Amino acid sequence: MRKNLFAILCCFANTLFAQSTNPSVLVKRLSGIDAQINRVMKDWKVAGIAVAVVYKSTVIFEKGYGYRDLENKLPVSAHTVFPIASCTKAFTAMLVGMAAEKKLLDINRPVHQYFPALEFYTPEMTKIITVKDMMTHRTGLPRHDWATDARDQIPLDTMIHRIRYPEPSKGIREEVQYNNLMYQSLGGLIARVTGQSWSQQMQELIFTPLEMTESSTRSSDLFKNTEYSKGYFVRRDTIVAGSQDREFENGAGSINASVADMSNWLVAWINNGRFKGKQILPKRFVIEASIPQMSTPSRPNPAFPAYPDCYFGDVGYGWIIDSYRGHYHVQHSGDLPLYSSNTAFFPTDSIGIVVLVNKFNATIPEMVSSYIADRLLNLPKKDWNTLLLALQKKRAADEIRSAQLNPAIDHIMPRPLNDYTGTFTHPGYGVIKIILSNQKLIATHNDKPIAFLPKSSDRFKANVPGGELKIISGNNGEIIALSGSFEDDIKDIVFRKVPQTK
Repeated sequence: MRKNLFAILCCFANTLFAQSTNPSVLVKRLSGIDAQINRVMKDWKVAGIAVAVVYKSTVIFEKGYGYRDLENKLPVSAHTVFPIASCTKAFTAMLVGMAAEKKLLDINRPVHQYFPALEFYTPEMTKIITVKDMMTHRTGLPRHDWATDARDQIPLDTMIHRIRYPEPSKGIREEVQYNNLMYQSLGGLIARVTGQSWSQQMQELIFTPLEMTESSTRSSDLFKNTEYSKGYFVRRDTIVAGSQDREFENGAGSINASVADMSNWLVAWINNGRFKGKQILPKRFVIEASIPQMSTPSRPNPAFPAYPDCYFGDVGYGWIIDSYRGHYHVQHSGDLPLYSSNTAFFPTDSIGIVVLVNKFNATIPEMVSSYIADRLLNLPKKDWNTLLLALQKKRAADEIRSAQLNPAIDHIMPRPLNDYTGTFTHPGYGVIKIILSNQKLIATHNDKPIAFLPKSSDRFKANVPGGELKIISGNNGEIIALSGSFEDDIKDIVFRKVPQTK
């Protein structure tokens, strides 16, 4: 009843907005947005941005800024393809909803009933955790992202098997804890109940009917497009091209798309699943996915000083639902090395905004989306760029201050360096290997190089969650394991040393 009333109120508010707004008015309100976006690009050192805005069923604005290929001065357009990162999650959730609509699964039943290979840390968790729990990040598991960190993509069946080993930090349905592993697993669930891969379902049920002809599901597919964007990072105040170091395909974050394609996706959501007169997405699931399903701590929050007038941030299915300056706002951001994104719509205002950026930092697309929303909704001006730059500069100053208080020191390790070498394994996190090369210790995790520098007699600085790995010694003083504090509120992750065969 509460959800039905919420939907009715949303429709009523939408009608009021429609009476006072038309596309031409909205387009006029965007006059001057180019200067704001160009300023953001300059201040945040961004090579290229693509933007699209829809109202009801119409694309009222789409434009590229800067370059998709800075070195060759190839410009960004509305058809430039970018990775959309975690904006993928709403697509994956929709495939689950479509399977539910066909009675292939019930999102309120335990996922193990449909996907027996998927087991959790305890038999109780396996027995209780539902598909809905996975979509709303409330399984009790923290991120555990490093479990899938690797040089090459870990096969889906291997990843599914590993999920039984990471420890929860909260009770089931106690708290929202964002978890990529669950959305990767949902891709496996979709394949299990439909008999088709996640990618096949995505193409047949979403991309093709929504005419998303420039979209794809595998990271390497990006480069098959005639107009794709390179990714960039900043080194010594200079924008530098990067390169993708691994290929992957999963339900958590591997879709590539242009803002032209994403406009069609937003049109369907704004219109309760309809696109060009056809019901493409199930209406019931569109509504359910875009209303709060699990609450999170609300704003204003001291950790977000730039957002004093944005309240709550609940989760739907692949979406975050919040109140943006008094307007009902459904959105999700995405971050990958070298890229970032934000997809958003205002259901009661019939407005959708997508921003894709060829630099890693989701603050940038969120800021651009906020500037556009403020204009379209005719809100008081707010200088998001100045607010967020000040916050970034403060964080950078804090990091410099912390580094000065804790300067790096070259430690002489108490053991011969060869003693630290070996293979260390964890059933959920994989393998850390340490070798000695030219009197220097070199480490890899799942064949991906990681920093590994002496920090103290039994600790190494490493680019792992928590920032360090610790040595565990046995009764005879020999090294028997490595450990790291990868997640809050759980025990350290322990990698046991594999005995050398003689």
